[in-house]
Amino acid sequence: MTGPARGTPGPTRTLNLDGFRFPLGTETLHLSWQPRERRPGTLNLKSCELQHPWSDQLVRGELAALPLAETIAYPVQDRALDALGAYHGLDSDHVLLTAGSDNGIGLVVDALVRPAGRLLLQEPAFEAWYHYAELRRVRVTRVPGLTGAPPTADPAPLLAALRDAPGPAVAAVTNPGSPSGLLYPPRTMRGFAETARDLGHLLVIDEAYGDFVHTSHAPLVAEFPNVVVVHSYSKAFALAGLRVAALLVHPALREHLGRFRPENAVGAPGVALLERLAPQRERWREIWRDVRAVQREFTDRVLSTHPEWRGLRPGANFATFWSPDPATADAARDHLAAHRVRIRSLSDLPGLRGCFRVSLADRPAMERVARLLDAVTDRPRPSHDVPAAPGKTAPHGTRPK
Repeated sequence: MTGPARGTPGPTRTLNLDGFRFPLGTETLHLSWQPRERRPGTLNLKSCELQHPWSDQLVRGELAALPLAETIAYPVQDRALDALGAYHGLDSDHVLLTAGSDNGIGLVVDALVRPAGRLLLQEPAFEAWYHYAELRRVRVTRVPGLTGAPPTADPAPLLAALRDAPGPAVAAVTNPGSPSGLLYPPRTMRGFAETARDLGHLLVIDEAYGDFVHTSHAPLVAEFPNVVVVHSYSKAFALAGLRVAALLVHPALREHLGRFRPENAVGAPGVALLERLAPQRERWREIWRDVRAVQREFTDRVLSTHPEWRGLRPGANFATFWSPDPATADAARDHLAAHRVRIRSLSDLPGLRGCFRVSLADRPAMERVARLLDAVTDRPRPSHDVPAAPGKTAPHGTRPK
């Protein structure tokens, strides 16, 4: 008996390897690949790694306590999965480890989006969604997620896209928003899940920064079989260097996703540390509370000098600012770069014109950054107040002009 017929190959191009020619796919032609660079002496406030002295102490202690066998032997995940299931309030058969959220998103695109053939992507979104969709040649329907200036989160376009999709699709939404820092309330997320279920769509929720703002979508996973959650321990547990995340899914869907063997990319030290760190939830909550305090202090300090700016709430382990002058975002980035501090201008992203994001470090570092931002000024403009969105109060940290 013969096996299943192979699919028709896609377009190819011939690559010349010093005279040796070989056909390769064309799907990567429009994609970039830029390995991370070392920048000695530069304060990185662009990548949103958790930088806090208490998390450094906690992870350092657990790393030092790791037995050699748990770093050099092939990892067995059962105890770590039990700990993570308890952490999320789910049975362990709802948890599938991946090598960071980037790898998890790639798995979702491979295993779920590609067969469905369509991705409804609420923007702005993590770059990995665009990258893997391009690699797999799947159609992406870009859905606005923000409206106004300063921007606010708008659920209406995604609900409309779910209703208008011609067949089963995968819809992806980030909550809290990255890089905006804006947050949908639980009733809105439940509305997304219900609408997607009733219309036959899968809903993927990227909650990479959820722990910092007391937000978990695990209860939706327990209730709705069509909900998949991407959860990053790289962010929440200060393990960016170990690249660990999970997909929280219905057990039958986990079985399907598991056949793509994502566990082979998760190393033993990451598995062992998750087993130790996940049960220390109260300690983590103490750290995240202080991170939020640093964020509020930094936001208030910056807005005291720039009352015309807005801080987008609630943020996460970063602060996002909006200026009525669109040029200010790039000016802030460039001014800080001249002083060896990296931040991110967001003006090129949908709905975030005039915004820039600063991730958080310790208090002395953030005071230094605030002082540097004091020197960033908006261009002269007609004198008028920036109105708040109708029916809404001004965002956290706003000062009257």
